[in-house]
Amino acid sequence: MASWKNSAIRLGHLIDTRFDRLRYGLKRRLGYDQPLQVVPYDGYGDAKTLFLGGRVLEDRGHGDSADQETLWNNLAASYRRFESDEVPGLRLQATFQGRSSETVTDEEGYFRFELPVVRPLDPTLQWHPVTLGVPPQAMLKRQAPDPIHGRALVPSPACDLGIISDIDDTVLITGATRLLTMARLTFLRSPHTRLPFNGVAAFYRALRDGATHPRPVFYVSSSPWNLYDFLVDFMALNQIPAGPLLLRDLGLPAQRASGSSHQAHKRAQIERIMNTYPKLPFILIGDSGQHDPEAYAQIVATRARQVRAIYIRDVTQTPERDRQIAALAKQTRLHDIDLLLVENTLQAAEHAARNGYINPALLPSIRADNDRDAAPPGPVERVVDEGD
Repeated sequence: MASWKNSAIRLGHLIDTRFDRLRYGLKRRLGYDQPLQVVPYDGYGDAKTLFLGGRVLEDRGHGDSADQETLWNNLAASYRRFESDEVPGLRLQATFQGRSSETVTDEEGYFRFELPVVRPLDPTLQWHPVTLGVPPQAMLKRQAPDPIHGRALVPSPACDLGIISDIDDTVLITGATRLLTMARLTFLRSPHTRLPFNGVAAFYRALRDGATHPRPVFYVSSSPWNLYDFLVDFMALNQIPAGPLLLRDLGLPAQRASGSSHQAHKRAQIERIMNTYPKLPFILIGDSGQHDPEAYAQIVATRARQVRAIYIRDVTQTPERDRQIAALAKQTRLHDIDLLLVENTLQAAEHAARNGYINPALLPSIRADNDRDAAPPGPVERVVDEGD
């Protein structure tokens, strides 16, 4: 059965890839001049190399509007996100510190740069700008898009701690354990009406600012890259600290045939972050609904020296799941690492304060943020139908 399923996935990926190539090739031959949109994703790096990715799409000018908060407009915006027309095989150029590098988009329109750092970085900056553009000769008869600026996060060498957090049902109320609830929130709500968990914004700011040098915050999720702009807007609107978002391809990548899972995706991304900063310890934050405790416990088993604490939001609230997480907590305690199953953000913040990860003086502001978020939603939270 597994062999048949893997063969079907590989066949689906092959058909999807060939169709995309034929479709885009036909458009180029016919002179179809839809404008292109280069979408950079926040990257990260160290004193030697910056890692920066993104995607090239045909620009259809989509965006969310807080002034037209209707079910129809939100559904239309969601459709445009997921029904994206990617641009494969396009040559791109990235320029950093006066030095240019080139790459080519893959079959899904994604690109990735590894940019060498040729001069010492400005120690006063945490984010470093990178210019992205399309060489005119790569556009044939089409007009090249204007250069756009991406950026990469580089923590200070003196930084004492980093934060790696899940998103769905950890930061953003998603209902990932309930399929219909998750679909309704994903497709019928905009960034302006989606809600974070109580106190998350204040707690994450306290973690980021809890030392002399700002701490880096990374977000690792199995959500698709199609939601990147949505999540960036959501975090900005709710004053949640910005950080690289490491999401997942929604298509049919070949590696899924090898049994890749949500858990494996998160582990791979976390290990890559930790490999980039081998001397930096991290706090891991997740929820009980999508195997975050298992993935984080496996990280502890292989690199305990890079984990300080694990906070798991209890979104399942079943005795069986609680027992499973308690067993994982016993395993991490063998390495002197606390894995806490918490009912709310304030419980995690109190542990962080006791252990010196945040300033205890900030607990009242986190408590106030927690209480304010728990208040009944105002009119902006209401999504109305066209007929209202």
